[in-house]
Amino acid sequence: MSVLCETQLQKIPDALKENTEEFVTDGYPENIKSCASKSPRPVVVGFGPCGMFCALLLALKGFAPIVLERGDDADKRAEKIARFCSGKELDEESNIQFGEGGAGTFSDGKLLTRINDPRCAFVIQSYLKHGAPPDIAVNARPHLGTDKLPLIIKSIRNEIISLGGEIRFGTRLDSIAPLRGGYELCAGSDSIFTDSVFIAVGHSAHGTIRMLGSLGMEISAKDCSVGFRIEHTRAETDTCIYRGANLEDGGINLPPAEYNLAHHINNRGVYTFCMCPGGTVTAAASENGHVVTNGMSEYARDGINSNCAVAVSVKSSDFNGNPFAAMEFRENMERGAFSAGGGGFTAPCQRLGDFLDQKVSTEFGSIMPTYPLGVRGADLGLLFPAPLAEALRIGLRVFGTRYSFFKNPDAPLTGVETRTSSPVRISRDDMFFAVGPGGMSFKGIYPCGEGAGYAGGITSAACDGLRAAEKYIDEKSK
Repeated sequence: MSVLCETQLQKIPDALKENTEEFVTDGYPENIKSCASKSPRPVVVGFGPCGMFCALLLALKGFAPIVLERGDDADKRAEKIARFCSGKELDEESNIQFGEGGAGTFSDGKLLTRINDPRCAFVIQSYLKHGAPPDIAVNARPHLGTDKLPLIIKSIRNEIISLGGEIRFGTRLDSIAPLRGGYELCAGSDSIFTDSVFIAVGHSAHGTIRMLGSLGMEISAKDCSVGFRIEHTRAETDTCIYRGANLEDGGINLPPAEYNLAHHINNRGVYTFCMCPGGTVTAAASENGHVVTNGMSEYARDGINSNCAVAVSVKSSDFNGNPFAAMEFRENMERGAFSAGGGGFTAPCQRLGDFLDQKVSTEFGSIMPTYPLGVRGADLGLLFPAPLAEALRIGLRVFGTRYSFFKNPDAPLTGVETRTSSPVRISRDDMFFAVGPGGMSFKGIYPCGEGAGYAGGITSAACDGLRAAEKYIDEKSK
């Protein structure tokens, strides 16, 4: 029987039903066995896309996982984010980065991925089952919307619980210690014994990554990127990309325009990503004294501005492979942005024309920044190493030859965007176990998802969580 109920299928437009059916299956692939064991319950650390889908598969197969999530559930988390964005205090444990659903909950819920993995169908199917808009099954660039995603995530959480799983919010993993052939986990006031731990933390959990490194796990720097958010009006973007076809006076009813641009300069790339049509720039810090930006859209994508990240690649060789130097580089850039913004989480901001001319912006023109905690004129180029700043300038000039709105000198740039992907990777073997010196295996510890350096987005992180769960199930089925 289809996992979509009859009423959900009725809501899918007739034109979409035929294409949607191929995503609607009877469950997870049959070669993944249901074989719950009498072993200690597996523990999943983190309830973003990776941890969520890892826990979902474990629960579906009868393993009753315990999930530890340092942040709050979606409702409490939303309240704390709203308080922060209104100028109140930042909760360093529950914010745009940490909490139910992970960072993607408050950045549009984009499901676009470039991986070719059959597990993607299960991810889409699961979102449909839990109330996602039907069009995600057929859209080339599916997104859930920041307004809809929390309801979907809560529904998935409730399914995990109904299958015997447990979600402990406000519970950060503090330490892992070997004990009796397994591991003792200390998380707040909780002490848990298990033989299997899925490390599904996001790429902002630097403290957890450092703790794992102190245990002897092999961690290396990986390529990532840094940059800022650029905004244009949605009308200007639509008119340029659609060449007037989407005008209200009798034009074609097309969705808000999206774009993707890239340019290579020597051994670095400058590119746009996480494009948010009709969206806003968000305050995405998770530590006091840091300023971090991101972008989001609601499902309708009907805001005045559209925004995207413009980023330049940072190579692991820039840090001689040192993962802790890579994390410190990102942290120092965020502290620099906090200082340039004048404190209080005000963000440094600069008109495009001023950024290209390397001068501080003293006023803003026809496009107003949407960052919620206010902006301060600055020279963003000073926040980046000189080669990165120059690469960004070259890239922006090239983008202006492709789309005219990238020539608009009033386009505001708000910085900094540093949480693009993990700057580190936790090594793992063929069984997905963490690896230590000399190839030593940390049996039962599964690093996975974005924070471990194996994914880059909601769908790819979810798929990696599923792969890790499959490895565990195979191991327990022997």
